Amino acid sequence: MKKFIKVAGISLVILTSSLAANAAQAAEKIGYVNTAKVFQTLPQREAIAKKLQSEFKDEKGQLDSIQKKIQTKMDKARRDGQILGEDGMRKLQIEIGSLQAEYKVKAQSLEQDAKQREGSEKQKLFVTIQKAIKTVAEKQGYDMIIDAQALQYAKPNSDITDAVIKELK
Repeated sequence: MKKFIKVAGISLVILTSSLAANAAQAAEKIGYVNTAKVFQTLPQREAIAKKLQSEFKDEKGQLDSIQKKIQTKMDKARRDGQILGEDGMRKLQIEIGSLQAEYKVKAQSLEQDAKQREGSEKQKLFVTIQKAIKTVAEKQGYDMIIDAQALQYAKPNSDITDAVIKELK
């Protein structure tokens, strides 16, 4: 019986050590990347911002024009309120209200369109970043890459952010 317990104990030690060796052998190489930093350093980001500004330049000009008309009519109401009389002031207030409503509708529409276009352009940039991350990870032999924002702690030598930035330039 004592012999059986010794053999079982030795077998358990051998099995445990072989499992530990296999686990160590199967350990994955994990790295991380700060995608926000990568995004901020992209030269394409500024080009896209300028492109979007020029794309919505006409609509912004229309809004500025409406705003100037509103301001002009409000100045006229303040300045010439006594001269215009009650009917003239009412008519002017209706015009101002109409212009303000038009401004509000166009401003909301412009804001929605601009956000949608900006979102689609950012999505294209993030696809480019993901491809660069994959390329760097494969070159450096990483099995898994995690975004830095999801980490509590990691060693700095697992950071591939600078390599990804270099890959994108």
